[in-house]
Amino acid sequence: MQVGSLVAWEVDLNRGRLDYGVVVGIARRVCNQDDLLWVKFLNGRHANKKRVLCNIDHLILVEDIKQKRT
Repeated sequence: MQVGSLVAWEVDLNRGRLDYGVVVGIARRVCNQDDLLWVKFLNGRHANKKRVLCNIDHLILVEDIKQKRT
C-alpha cells in the first residue's frame, strides 16, 4: 500500500459494510514493510476525523475486494 491507495477497513465483509478511505501517510515502517498507516476515511464512523492511525493488517485494498467478489 502506498500513499493515495484506496483502501477499506473490514467492518462486516459478509454484509458488504465497509469503511472506505485513502492512505494519506505512513506512520511507521518495520523491516522495510509498512506497519502503521494514516488513513482519511470517506464514510463510516471515522469519516469526521482528519485522519486515523490504522494497522496494515486491518486494511484491504479495494482492488482486492473486487477480485474476490467476481
